[in-house]
Formats: sequence, structure tokens, C-alpha cells
Amino acid sequence: MFTNPVMLAQDNVSRSMDEELESTVELFNSMPQTRQRFKKLVCAVATVAAAFVSAALVSASVYRKHAGTPAAREAVVVQDWMKVRVPYEKCAKHFTDCTQSHCCKGTNIYCWQTNVGTGMCQKWSSKGWPGKELEGPNTLVPVDPIQMGSSLFCFSAYRVNKGTSDADDNAYNLLLAQKKYGAGIFGCEMWRVYSDVDANLDDYKVIKVSGNDFFQSRRPETGGWGGNQWVNTPFFRQVWKKIYEEYPQGGFSTKQWVVKADPDTLFVPARLTARLQNQPVPKTGLYIEHCKGVMFGFFGSLEVMSKTAALILFQNLDNCYTKEIPWKGDWIARKYGWYGEDLFAQRCMDRHGVKKIWQFDLVADGTCPQGRPWGKEEDKKWIPDSVTCSERDTFVAFKPLKFPDKYFACLNAINGGRTYII
Repeated sequence: MFTNPVMLAQDNVSRSMDEELESTVELFNSMPQTRQRFKKLVCAVATVAAAFVSAALVSASVYRKHAGTPAAREAVVVQDWMKVRVPYEKCAKHFTDCTQSHCCKGTNIYCWQTNVGTGMCQKWSSKGWPGKELEGPNTLVPVDPIQMGSSLFCFSAYRVNKGTSDADDNAYNLLLAQKKYGAGIFGCEMWRVYSDVDANLDDYKVIKVSGNDFFQSRRPETGGWGGNQWVNTPFFRQVWKKIYEEYPQGGFSTKQWVVKADPDTLFVPARLTARLQNQPVPKTGLYIEHCKGVMFGFFGSLEVMSKTAALILFQNLDNCYTKEIPWKGDWIARKYGWYGEDLFAQRCMDRHGVKKIWQFDLVADGTCPQGRPWGKEEDKKWIPDSVTCSERDTFVAFKPLKFPDKYFACLNAINGGRTYII
């Protein structure tokens, strides 16, 4: 068993107003991350290799103090170690022993330390247990302070030739209206828009990408959004290549974070900037999973990854696409269809050592069952209404808002009644 000898920087898994209805105060207090972004763990004796303990003790110095964000998080001192989550395939199953892996398959399932010091995968800690996660050298990693910062390179991408006519046909008009008001990605320090056709957003020329493999397999029809569209991974492969072409002289390499927002995602850059201002990042980069209760929670509605994480993805893109990631043929692809770009990117980053954290209050996401309001988990076509947009005032994004009137009604609620003419 590994016990961390220093105070750690913890990932944020603060609970939403909907989730707070689920449990008692006792369960609330037992959660490892609740209403705080970073968690302080008490120093204790570690039974690990002497070299690792020595290095951890030496690195216990403070390098920055968390000044707080808009998301009701306590001000704490950030240390040189941070809590990260481990890739799915390396973890234990739900309700099984996790003493060796220190992690569990799926988001919002924790490796709880038992009363005898072993680990067990459960959503909640059991009565009589210490109420903390079992940690190990794979869940506690050194922070690279050089990578900290909050500047954003943001991009969005849309397809005209997606294989079907549906609500996503509005993507261009959504982006055009967003640009008019400096909303969404157009509120970032640097932004780009990509498409499979030639187009202009007023005075901005959209960056066109092309490929000979865009039309291979369609998404299955499951009752939600996007059914029967061509799988978007080949298209995004070319988008990522275009972004990488600007490296190392400009583009994303000049910012600390890379953010992809779908056209129908109402994204509030200022909220994300505040949240990332004091976010620790390890040497091999970081990405954020935001969908709770799934196997893989890096959903395409809003993809947030550090510059190093993005660089690692871009540099390993072709190998992941052609041989390393079985995105067309493994059991997940056979059951649910070929990987979309979000799952492909997540598994490629996992394979090449990028770390991840959980932030379940990042996006009010209708494509994520537990991102929907209480009682709406099964509504696959739920969209955020004005009440949701107003009350979830720490959330960074809202999805899906596929029509300009719905999009700007939500933005109106966020901005206290500002009028938008569309």
C-alpha cells in the first residue's frame, strides 16, 4: 500500500446541485473530492522504495497559492504532487479489489481504502472505512510548474458532407452568430475554425481540410443526436494535422491549453480561464474527463487538454490511427461503432502517457446521461434550458444548443438578460 508523504494537488470532482439530492450528509463528507479543487492529505509513513519517499519529501515545497475560481472552491495551497486518474484498461472492475492498480474502470468509481488497508472499487466508501482513496505512484505524480497557466487556443470544426441531413446542418449559422458577438471560441485569445468545405465567417476564411477516407462507416442510430453521420475521426485527424502545422512557431504552441468546442456547445472561455489559472499539470500533460458514470469520459462537446497533451496527441496521431489504437475493430468498436474523434484522442493520449483528471462540473452535457438534470438522465435529446444555463453558474459549457435561438437564449440567461439579435 502506498501512502502519500506530502500534501497533494487534487482533481476537482465537485458535486452539482442535482447530485446533492442523491445522498446523505454522511456520504457527502465521505467523498474524496467535494466542493474543493485541491485536497490536502495528511503526511504519513510510507512503505515504498526509499528513493521515492526521499524525492517526495524533498519536493514538499509550495510554489503557488490557489486564489480561487468562480466555482465555489476553497482557497488552498498547491503542492508539487497532484492526483491523477489512471487509464481505463489498467484499472480494476467495479466491486473488485484494486490494491495493486489503485484505480477502477469508469468515471466516478473510486479505489477506496478498506479498514484493513486494501483497496475496493466502489462509488462510495463503506461504513467503517477511512473514507479516502488508496493511492500509489501511478495516481500521485510530480507537477511541472512551467506548464501552469490559463491561456487558451480554441477551435471548432464542422462538416457539410456528414452523410445525412439533421440538426447539425445549423453548425455554420451557429458559428457565424457566435462570431458576431464574440461568443464561444471567439472569446478566446486565439481561435481557429475548420471545415470540409470552403467557407467564410464574415471576414474570416475557414480552414479547409480534406482526405480520402472521410466516408467509411456511419454512427449507429441510438435515439440521440448524430445518428447515421459518417464517423468523424478521419475528418478530425486532418483537423489535428492542420493545427500541428503551426507548431512550433505559432498557433497552439503559444498558449497553455488547447480547447475544442463543438459548434452547438455554448462555451464560456472566461470561466474556463479562471478554473485553469492554478491547475497543476504534470510533465507529460493533462486532459480533463467531464462525463460521469461512463467508461471513457472525454466527450467531444468540450475537449480540454494542456499544450503538452495536445502535442503528444498530434505527434503520435498517425501511429495511433494506423496501428496502435484498434479504433475500428476492438470490442468497443464492434459493440458501439467505430471510435469517434473524442474516444480516439483519449485512448491515443492514454497510450502515450498523458495524464487525466475528473471535473464533473465542467459541462452541462446532454450527450452524457449524468450530465443531464435530475430525472432527465434517459432523455437522449435533452437540451439545456434557460433555468439550467442560469443556475449552473460555475459550469464552463452547455450542450447541445443546435439552433441560434436556443443558443442565445442560454447565453442571455448566463449574461443576465443581455439581448442578442440573430
